[in-house]
Amino acid sequence: MLSAFFDYNVYIFNVFVAAMDRRIQQSLYEQFQVTELEVNLRKRLFELSDLELEKLHAYRRKIEPHVHDLIGEFYDLLVRDEYVPRLIGDSETFNRLKTGLHRYILDLFSGFYDSEYVNNRLRIGLVHKRIGVEPKYFLSAERFLIRCISNKLETIIENANERQSTINCVSKLIAFDTSWILDTYIGGLMDEMQDIKAKTDTYVKTLELKVENLTALANRDPLTELYNSRAFRDSLRKALLLSKQNRTSVSVVYLDVDDFKGINDDHGHQEGDRVLKHIGFLLSELPSDYDIACRQGGDEFCLAMINCRASKAVKFVESLIEQFKKEFPKYSLSIGIAQHGEDGDTDVDALIHNADKKMYIAKKAAGFKVCA
Repeated sequence: MLSAFFDYNVYIFNVFVAAMDRRIQQSLYEQFQVTELEVNLRKRLFELSDLELEKLHAYRRKIEPHVHDLIGEFYDLLVRDEYVPRLIGDSETFNRLKTGLHRYILDLFSGFYDSEYVNNRLRIGLVHKRIGVEPKYFLSAERFLIRCISNKLETIIENANERQSTINCVSKLIAFDTSWILDTYIGGLMDEMQDIKAKTDTYVKTLELKVENLTALANRDPLTELYNSRAFRDSLRKALLLSKQNRTSVSVVYLDVDDFKGINDDHGHQEGDRVLKHIGFLLSELPSDYDIACRQGGDEFCLAMINCRASKAVKFVESLIEQFKKEFPKYSLSIGIAQHGEDGDTDVDALIHNADKKMYIAKKAAGFKVCA
């Protein structure tokens, strides 16, 4: 169980590392799977024609000398909200934001509205999402920026129709930009949801593995790793019910180490534990996957042999005795065998008790003895 828990967590970590490695090798444009077709589609949605974008580019040199003042006007409007200064935090961040805005404004008039342009817009959205700018503040800032650029264009372009056409184009282009920027917000939320789901799935799987591990520990004897008495009784009851349906036999073997107290007293508890562990090992090598073995308590063990008559159980026990003798020739075992027949009786305790009684009958004789 612990191995499965470890392997699963290693698997999750490797998947995460592989995903992150693929991600950092891609541009935002690639991560969001943007295509040239999608870029052109959005241009049409926002009614941005190549002709008016070319005209916008013609004003780059005229707008550039005014960008510094434009940025000052923009931030004068922006910092009226007490949230903005707290978000900006310090002068270094403020200067970086102004530098970024300077580049953004010039990009509006660059004449290039391709994959690199879109990639930069996606990056803007990602940065604002990371520093915690909520969409409502971003959209408010967008409105202020359009107002500031429009005010400057009012002073630069004399022809009223041309001026209004250019202002409209800037407004549409900023809306085009915002559509990409909001994609990063939405994508970020989706990523967060996926992260939460992945963490939840991992947490649930971890809990399941822990529960399985704890259940296994609760059902097992820590020394021999066989089932404990409670788990054995539960499993035996299920086996008896199935045996009743199928009209088959179940044999219960009850095993006790002779003079176990003497072994501990004369040779120490380590020797006693070694004997118990070896019996646990022998009982774990069962002839059928359906057979059930347990440490009943102290030096007593129980084995339920499914679809097995007492005569067949005796043969298994004789083989077990021979293997035990090879390891511990000076010690002996007393063994009782009780068979559940086809009468339909499913009394677990009665069957175990019958095997126990036969074990005590066997114990009256010296050396290895089996009573069936």
